[in-house]
Amino acid sequence: MLKLFAGAAMAALACVGAASAGSLDAYGRLPAISDVEISSDGANLAYIAHDGGTSRVIIQPLNGGEIQSVDFGKVKMRGVSWPDPGHVLAEVSRTAAIEDVTYVGEQFQATSINVKTGAQVQIPKRSYETINNVLSSDPVGGVVNGKPTIFTQFYAGEEAESRQAGRFDLYRVDPDTGIAAMVQMGDFKTGDYLFKTDGTVIARTRYDRENARWSMELRKDGKWVDAYVVTATVDGPDMEGLSLDEKSVVMSIRDEKTGGYQLANISIADGKLGEFYGPNGPFDVVMDDANHVVGTVTNAGYKQYQFDEPRLAAAWSMIAGVFPGRQLALQSHTPDYSKIVIYVEGTGEPGGYYLLDLAAKKLSKVGSAYPALSPADVAEVRAIKYSAADGLTIQGYLTLPPGKAAKNLPLIVMPHGGPESRDEAGFDWWAQALASRGYAVLQPNFRGSTGYGESFIRAGDGEWGGKMQTDLSDGVRFLAKQGVVDPKRVCITGASYGGYAALAGITLDKGVYRCAVSVAGIGDVREMINFKMLRYKEESPTIRYYKRIFGVTSTSDPKLDARSPARHAAEADGPVLLIHGKDDTVVQYSQSTDMRNALERAKKPVEFVNLGAEDHWLSREATRQQMLAATVAFLEKNNPPN
Repeated sequence: MLKLFAGAAMAALACVGAASAGSLDAYGRLPAISDVEISSDGANLAYIAHDGGTSRVIIQPLNGGEIQSVDFGKVKMRGVSWPDPGHVLAEVSRTAAIEDVTYVGEQFQATSINVKTGAQVQIPKRSYETINNVLSSDPVGGVVNGKPTIFTQFYAGEEAESRQAGRFDLYRVDPDTGIAAMVQMGDFKTGDYLFKTDGTVIARTRYDRENARWSMELRKDGKWVDAYVVTATVDGPDMEGLSLDEKSVVMSIRDEKTGGYQLANISIADGKLGEFYGPNGPFDVVMDDANHVVGTVTNAGYKQYQFDEPRLAAAWSMIAGVFPGRQLALQSHTPDYSKIVIYVEGTGEPGGYYLLDLAAKKLSKVGSAYPALSPADVAEVRAIKYSAADGLTIQGYLTLPPGKAAKNLPLIVMPHGGPESRDEAGFDWWAQALASRGYAVLQPNFRGSTGYGESFIRAGDGEWGGKMQTDLSDGVRFLAKQGVVDPKRVCITGASYGGYAALAGITLDKGVYRCAVSVAGIGDVREMINFKMLRYKEESPTIRYYKRIFGVTSTSDPKLDARSPARHAAEADGPVLLIHGKDDTVVQYSQSTDMRNALERAKKPVEFVNLGAEDHWLSREATRQQMLAATVAFLEKNNPPN
């Protein structure tokens, strides 16, 4: 349904139902607003508003006109975008299977909203071919024959090989009728397409898992021609996007001399590979809404942007000067970079969206992500580094409880998921909630984490449950030696791989932690890899990856049992809290129930919280708050902060 609000209603939207400042519920709420996007003509903003578990898409004119609110109810909103100035595209996801195509997973769908009329249509509503209305790529706006068009990939309506992935075909969709027409047919080996906003297909990627052949192909005279081919059993290159002049495909390719990845251009005209360029260390690319690579971003504590587009580079320099010592993220911008939306977070700032209007020379706040939290509710976050037992330097972040001296503090170790991921500076709602209860929180980027180079990632190979685990307890010993924490008052908590690390900490790395909280964690790595084998088969990159990180060549290797906390439940030296969502499609729910059963058989103290219809990412507000409340109650009982 479509509602209208007065132009001044925006601030009220961000504060509806705000909990009392500093309460656990305030930290556990979904962001009041998120995903703020500006239309290409600079006339409107679109963003998602969450309130008590319900979600709306807000369309706000910047000239002070009426605000539109489109109610999506209790679905999981995943993003909004502007395919053109007259339409907003809203993405949602559901936990479901596509019959005969995929196993149960998180399936993304989209709705097109006409800004002028308020009419809504699902993308696609119908098509001339048999397809599923499930996106397999991010939608991109364009124009065909003078008419606004949405380009995206859909799963083809036919059974996939071993139900591992659908056939990916590229379509163009009318944003008002929802009618889809095929632009390019793919096959089971097709990955991504690269195209211009007029629908001209430039390139695609393919992967043949039988022989681990990865290829980027250019579209020439109606045929596909190999432009870059490499054997990639696990890690491969990436096709990032178009160069700003649209003469090249921008690739991220491993440099054999350094072992790291760098950017390189492949000419669309002749397929020649250019010289490496870009940052010398780890980076991510920055894209615009037309598939162009406009820059890169690195992370050395705080994100650092390097823009190839001079107008954007100049504007960003101005923005960085306004927010010193804060974590900044480029959210969206107009094609001419005259208006830019920025997300700001960090110590004293729980997250806020700002709009820079260069023509008006004005910076204004759009709204707060967590309006129920004041600057005083956001604890100090310090970047730290220490040496692991083997001398490897580990970096991470320490959140300190407000109002307490950094001396002899109770500590919660909170490793990230992944494990090929990382923690960053900024506002972490979970860490901040624990700090607000009086705990210091350590978030180590242990070996195997991203952001520190390929050699640091590879240092984690074979160390799942080994040195990846002791990297965490080495951080405890470092902080204890500094006098910052009390080594007798330490617990460990985490989600996904972090949940595994919590269970391993209490069973495999004994004598460090008083208690452990595992959210959607893995208790039995042998069971996990066997389950993945049934779905993806042994020759898949997924199984090759797990074998590499576990350091095994066979799923019968006894090392898998040695690194499985569930098989060492009798050695647990502290109470355990297990929390898991019933709709988790990444880590089986049975991983937690089996861990509970193993601990109960060993007569070890264990508690279990079922999150009901929750997925792997704590996407729903009520269950996120339920998790947080259960975690804090358990920690306060077993590791009192005072």
